[in-house]
Formats: sequence, structure tokens, C-alpha cells
Amino acid sequence: MRPIQSPLSRRAFLAATGVAGASALAACGSLTPGSSAKKSSAGPASTAVPTGKKLTLVLADADDTTMTPGLVKAFMAKYPNVTIKRQYTGWDDYLKSANTTMSADTAPDIAQFTSGMQNLVRGRLLLDMGAYSRAYGWPEKFPGLDQITFSDDGRTVGTGQLYGVPAGLSFEGVYVNKAKARKLGLRVPPATLDDLEAMFAKAKAAGETALVEGNLDGGLNHPFNVLLSIFMKPADREAWAFGHKGATITGPEALKAARTLKRWVDEGYVTPKTNGLSDNDATAAFAKGQGVFRISGNWAAAAVAKGLGDDAGYVNAPPATRGAPLRTTGAGVYYCVSSKCDTPDVAAAFLDFAASKGAAPVIAKGGFMAPDAAAMPRQGGLLAEVQQGWQGIVKDSGLEPFIQNASTTTMADTLTTQLQLLAGGKVSAEKFLANLQQDYENYHA
Repeated sequence: MRPIQSPLSRRAFLAATGVAGASALAACGSLTPGSSAKKSSAGPASTAVPTGKKLTLVLADADDTTMTPGLVKAFMAKYPNVTIKRQYTGWDDYLKSANTTMSADTAPDIAQFTSGMQNLVRGRLLLDMGAYSRAYGWPEKFPGLDQITFSDDGRTVGTGQLYGVPAGLSFEGVYVNKAKARKLGLRVPPATLDDLEAMFAKAKAAGETALVEGNLDGGLNHPFNVLLSIFMKPADREAWAFGHKGATITGPEALKAARTLKRWVDEGYVTPKTNGLSDNDATAAFAKGQGVFRISGNWAAAAVAKGLGDDAGYVNAPPATRGAPLRTTGAGVYYCVSSKCDTPDVAAAFLDFAASKGAAPVIAKGGFMAPDAAAMPRQGGLLAEVQQGWQGIVKDSGLEPFIQNASTTTMADTLTTQLQLLAGGKVSAEKFLANLQQDYENYHA
């Protein structure tokens, strides 16, 4: 899956997790029909799940890992009288239909929150989870709650009312085919970004695809976001992603990131005809042994490990300067709730369950980080390398937000289109960034 969810701020994340590092998956409950989100948070909320009758909730999501179905199964095992019917939709279709689905009379009780759904806040179609947050003590359990906190109009992040909690944490790095790296004499991990690019050049010279990426649905956002993390000042990055007035993505640091990505495409390091390959298909191709490197997130770890076995490796994206702090892009899988849900207490209990010790192994199996770090099972192989990489990011306070998440309701689509134009040679790096900035200014005018 592509994590185009609300991002975690580095400050909020570190305050909640410390060096041990963790995040969580959850869902959210809702109001009775016709109620307002602000009104729902005023009174106390119940943490009890009724046991005297059979209850059914519907959960809509686009999580193509084992995490969501695993959490649903574990929750139902704990509460046998509760049935959660899952409605899975592929990522692109989910993005296109989420607002319509949540606006319908037949809206699901729980839904995965994606970019653009903040429009539902203005229409009071999502439940303000403030009362449940206080009842369950979520600030002590979940990092990144500020990133699913919105003003009444949904335009400003980090202030206003709480509408959900973050799922198992996702973050981005570099997957490596160890067998091919050894054959090519590549010394992994690279110490700097220049070292990594030199490895790309060596792989291409040997007839290999250096960097396996699919951009049919905007998958080049992964290397671009990572490059922004490496080059752009964290405060500037957060200001733009969170919709702060006067923020810009057209400065010299962002331009360096865009030019680097364009150079990788022009030099032939990236998958040929990348605009015709989907992001999921790129992961599948890499897992089958195509290419040497892939920049993606930890949500791809299970598939890569299954495909490459002992040859699957993972390293953090290197800094621009040797010894500089590690930085990358990450997000949580967030869930929110329809205001038409009749059983908000049950939905909130599912949300809280994601931070439990029982949920941690399920989250870990899906390749994510769990909110209860102490309950994370020991991993081997690739998953152990992913966890090790995660510790390095946390140690350096290096988690940065996805730029497409919170800046505007249309940025995800705009970024996909502009990445296709950039990769296809239709726009320059400067024009690419200018078009992103125009979307931003149109929304925040």
C-alpha cells in the first residue's frame, strides 16, 4: 500500500515513543445520525463493549497488508459477540471514492483516513474522538495524534478536534537485493547519497535496473519524499505538509531533491517506462528478483521477504553528508469513523485495541511498528533489518511527513500527475515544484 495518510510530526512522535520507537493502527467510532462532531466530544465516553447482544460494524480500508484483517480477527476473538465486516478496496479506487462513501447514508462505521477526507470534517461526517481519547488515555498510548487533529474547516492540521488514531507506523527506506549487490561488488550500506547514486550507476552499467519504481499511480513519490527528507530543513518540510501560511516547496533544497530524482530517471537508473508500472507491481517485480534497489516503505517488507528470502535486505536512505542525521518520510495508517455509526463505543474499543499487547504481533507481522514497543516480537531476516533501520531513524529524530498528506485535499492527485510529467520529460524540476506550489496556494488562499 502507499501510505498517503496523515503524517506524524517528529516532535509528536518522539514525545510518544522515545528511542524504542513505535506506532499504532486503529479505527474510530462515531456519533448518532445528525449529531455534530463538536457536541460529541463534550461529555464522557464509555469504554465498555456491550456483551449481551450480537453487534455488527463495517470497516472500509485499502490496507493491502495482513495488518487490518489480522486486527479485525483478533478483536472479534476477544469480543465474540462483535462482527466486523471488512470492505477492502484497492488503493486508487479507495482514494477516489472515500469521500463519497463516507457521505452516503450507508457509510461504513470505520474507515481508513486518507488525504482529502478532511473535507468530511467540515460536513461533520466524522466523529470527534476527543471524549474517547480522554477516557482511554490515548495521548499516552498513540503517537502523532496531532496529525489527525483538524480545525472545524479541516484546513489546518494540529489544532482543533481529534478524529482518529494512527495505525502501525510506516516509514521509507532502501530495499536491497543482497545477492545482486554482492555480485556487483557494492558495499552496502552507502554512507552518503552520492555513494548510493554511484551504486545506481554501477548497477546500470552491469545491465541491471538500478532502482525499481512504478509511477503509474505516483510511486515515484517514495524516492522524492525521501530526497526531500534528506535535503529540506525539517521545519520547512513540516510547515508545507501541514498547511502553514506562507510555506513553500519551491526553494533551493526542494529543487535539489526534484533535480536529483529527474537525474535518476534521465540517467536510466529507474525502471524503464516507469509511468506504465504500478507501485504494487514494482514491489512484486522486485520481490521476484528484478533490479538491485527499491525505495519504498516498510509496508512492502513482507512481500519482499517472501520473494527474496535471505537475499532481501534493507538499509536507511543515507544522508547527503557523511555522518549527518538520518532522515526519512513516514506516516501512520489512520482510521476514522462515520457520524452515522450506531455503536461508537464498540468502534472506539477496536481503535484502542490497536495499542494493546495482543495487537502488537499482528501489526509486526504486517511489517509495521506497533504502539507497544515492548510487545513487538523478535524478528529475523529482513524484518529484523527493517526494525533496526527504524531504531536509527528514531535515534536521530528523523521522521518527516509525506508532502501529499495534509497540505491540500487534491495534493495526492496533483503530485501523481506532476511526477508522471516529470518522469516523462514534460516538465522541468522547476515547473514540477511550481505546479505543486500552485495547488497549495489555491487551497490555502
